[in-house]
Amino acid sequence: MSTSAVLPWRRVRLVAGGVAWLAAGCAAAPQPPAAEPKSEAPAQAPAEQGHAVPPSPSSGCGQPSPGAGALVARAGELETPYLLTLPDGYDGSKPVPLVFAFHGRARSHQLLHDVDGSYLAEQLGSKYAVAYVKSVGQGFDLPPERGDNLQIFDALYAHLLSSYCIDSEQVFAIGHSSGALFSEILACERSPLLRGIGAVAGAMVLPECHGRSAALLVHGERDAVVSVSRGRYARDRFLHANGCSQRSAPVGTAGCVHYAGCEPSLPVEWCEHGEPTYENTNHGWPSFASAEIARFLGTLGRLPHAAGTSLITNGSFDAGNEPWQVSFAGTAKGSSSVKNGALCVTLESQSQNAGDAQVQHTGLKLERGAEVAIDYRLWTSPASDVRVKLGLDAAPHSEYFVKQVAATAEPRRVIDHFVLADPAPGTLALGFQFSGPYARTLPVTLCIDEVSVTPVH
Repeated sequence: MSTSAVLPWRRVRLVAGGVAWLAAGCAAAPQPPAAEPKSEAPAQAPAEQGHAVPPSPSSGCGQPSPGAGALVARAGELETPYLLTLPDGYDGSKPVPLVFAFHGRARSHQLLHDVDGSYLAEQLGSKYAVAYVKSVGQGFDLPPERGDNLQIFDALYAHLLSSYCIDSEQVFAIGHSSGALFSEILACERSPLLRGIGAVAGAMVLPECHGRSAALLVHGERDAVVSVSRGRYARDRFLHANGCSQRSAPVGTAGCVHYAGCEPSLPVEWCEHGEPTYENTNHGWPSFASAEIARFLGTLGRLPHAAGTSLITNGSFDAGNEPWQVSFAGTAKGSSSVKNGALCVTLESQSQNAGDAQVQHTGLKLERGAEVAIDYRLWTSPASDVRVKLGLDAAPHSEYFVKQVAATAEPRRVIDHFVLADPAPGTLALGFQFSGPYARTLPVTLCIDEVSVTPVH
């Protein structure tokens, strides 16, 4: 069996206001969850173990900066304004983290920056690139709005990573009210692209959530717009998905709690408050929220490689491509080289089978019942599919693990955990195949880097 996570990779004042957005998150409220669990002794976020992973600069690194300020995001015939701020000293050479910020219903991206998100610009602007995005329509979360706003997000994500120097393993989404609900939608629908979210007065509106994300949720105890029961329901969904227990302990400075037992890379925190924001609706952005979001995002480092010794030799290609093997079979033809610390293979002519163009590492010894972490980053130009497999490196070439990965020009990190259920009568090979039905357009170049297969003890 296997479990997996896909991550992007490579080379980022208490206020008052109206309540015009009272329709935010109007999906039917779920049943209130069980009573709040009791807090225990103070807890800290679990320390991540294993080998450090270097920054993952996006493809925009090293390019002239297009500048910041008032800009327009486009996706097909859709377009919407956004405000981009960059940290002082940004020069396009050092990757910076990126935050997408989404406003409340009937509000605007400019109001989130100037008014609604109190102290948000000050807390995040010095370290993060921040894209304050205007919704397509009045909000982000209602069923007629979601599709258009997801298209804008996808297009803007691709544009920002290809145009600016972003640490693509450090991309976050935050929001207020309708924007908070949209951040939670992204946690479900676009989790491979995000390291974590921060949601102020949000709620879970999707009937099913297939993604997982680190999450900080902030909610007013007397919220008259999006009830606190809906916020607690969203919290409990994240707790369940991330393997957390119901035990909590204080964290931060505003009465927030951190939950125990979560997977180390997927912490969940909850801040329930009584500030009488937004005409005493308790629905607004509380005075502490920006500082707590900045603190939380700052704890979400790059996921380390698994602790232990990898079975892969030269997975970072610092020593060329040995002992990796590149092969072309059938009518497939191509070439390979090591570029900027990655092994890149170009397929120039098509063949029938996926394995007719392959890069693999052989000689991996794995015992029955052993669990391994399979960790790599890969990208293709143009976009293509890649078949990743772990199987015998000699006849009969039985395969024990197979995964299809949709790759783009922005490198993406993929982590899988796999247990060898049946004994393997020989050594194994980790292979990346991309010919036949997997190659969408020719020529296509596949690059891999930071590859490891590490036993988990």
